[in-house]
Amino acid sequence: MITVLIGISLLSFILANISAVDPAEAYARRVSRSAGEEMIEEYRDELGFNQSVPEQYLNWLKNVIRLDFGNSYITGRPAMRDLLSVMPVTLFLSGLSCILIIVSAVPLGILAALKEGTWVDRLIMGLSFVSVSVPGYFLGLLGLLVFGIYLNIMPIVGHGHPMTLLCASLILSFPMIGSLARILRSLLLENQKSAYVAYAKARGIGRRKVMINHLLRNAAPSCIVMYGQNIGYLIAGTVIVETIFSTQGLGQYALNAAINRDFPVINAYIVLMALCFVICNVAAEVSGMLLNPSLNREGRT
Repeated sequence: MITVLIGISLLSFILANISAVDPAEAYARRVSRSAGEEMIEEYRDELGFNQSVPEQYLNWLKNVIRLDFGNSYITGRPAMRDLLSVMPVTLFLSGLSCILIIVSAVPLGILAALKEGTWVDRLIMGLSFVSVSVPGYFLGLLGLLVFGIYLNIMPIVGHGHPMTLLCASLILSFPMIGSLARILRSLLLENQKSAYVAYAKARGIGRRKVMINHLLRNAAPSCIVMYGQNIGYLIAGTVIVETIFSTQGLGQYALNAAINRDFPVINAYIVLMALCFVICNVAAEVSGMLLNPSLNREGRT
């Protein structure tokens, strides 16, 4: 985890510093539109941009270890404090999306497996293919058109309206609903060829009960691992829905920081998202090994 975070922090810092925009000049122009070279050089010296990139990175990394990402060029407040202040909205959207994924993908995957080869199965798999193929921004604009204009059940500019948050969470969860339903269906159908399924059927247990009580239990560990690994994508993917549905969350704040070349906020956002990804991936792997001990034994051999 530490190695990954250090690597990502180095990459994000280098990308920010090779930008064609001089951060000192951008900051000076924001303070005064008539900023001259003297003022720009003064801010360059004050912000430490006159040092070499390795020196800037080492100084920045020392501060990051103390959770100090510097002050935002826009607000003047600590960058991490600004991000954490808008993070509850993003966590709410992501949490609601996680619930929608579970209550939608699991029944659809089971239904597709039970109705294998029928029109129901083909319909669910077709929707699954569409969900992972259509870009998120198109789904967001389509949801805004349908729910905001045609059905008129939410405002075009939401700013925290309950229906806006629900629609944004639905759009955010839609791709993962399709992929999880498809994977669950494949695992259920694959496990049908196992010996324990034949034994259960020989005992007279119905197909539906075998599917839910036996097949689903064995397919759950793999699905939980995949589900946990994609939570990081949900958190990072909120930037699209927050922008389209005018929700003041972490993603929209980071996007505004990128537009305004607010480098402390950009670097803090990238490190925070990397931390979320790493924690979610590690938690998913640990959960998979706890639910399926054979994975741990295979790793030791």
